[in-house]
Amino acid sequence: MHGKRALVTGAGTRVGRAIAEELHRAGALVAVHYHHSQREALEVSKLLGDAPLVQGDQAKEPARIVEEAAKKLSGLDLLVCSAAQFEREPSESLPREKFEQMLAVNLVGPFYLMQAALPHLRKSRGAIVNLLDVCGTSQVWKGYAHYAASKAGLSTLTRLLTLEWAPEVRVNAVAPGVVLFPEELPKAEQERLVAKIPLGRAGTPQDVARAVLFLAGEPYITGQIVTVDGGRTVNP
Repeated sequence: MHGKRALVTGAGTRVGRAIAEELHRAGALVAVHYHHSQREALEVSKLLGDAPLVQGDQAKEPARIVEEAAKKLSGLDLLVCSAAQFEREPSESLPREKFEQMLAVNLVGPFYLMQAALPHLRKSRGAIVNLLDVCGTSQVWKGYAHYAASKAGLSTLTRLLTLEWAPEVRVNAVAPGVVLFPEELPKAEQERLVAKIPLGRAGTPQDVARAVLFLAGEPYITGQIVTVDGGRTVNP
């Protein structure tokens, strides 16, 4: 990845931060995108040698985000769509505005990020890696109808754009399992989930980041979804 130019959305925190750091270690030049997490993004930028920052709401201004990153990096070789919204809401009481907001952030925004990045990636014969979830791909969870729908939609787009944008641009995705528990999740529930994982532990952001790096650099892999879940989805 030496010298490759990458835009990572949501790079200020959690998995997005780990991805940005992993790409930087591999030699990439990374644009750090953030929406609200300015303090955290500034910290990541410094860790990455004063990497360029791009602030924006991907649901409302995806094209501007991409163009600003491409300008600051003098082009684009890789787009990683990592930023996403996550919340629990029972389907029977799920308000329309919450459903539409989830799709705007997790599905519509990433699509237009990819569309805006396409001319740059065609020029560089670059790649896209989307962040999915086992929820919406290989599993569904009670209480996450809008989240599962958004990730299922992005999964389908990953495969469809693979066909439409080949051979110039590769499109892949990573679907993490249990990685970074929500802060409000009770300890007993965390232990229950880990007990179902064949490898006996929760994943880490670095586990996901390494999978992203692999897909970003392999020139003969496209249209694939790599599940990073410690084997959870094969355990009934």
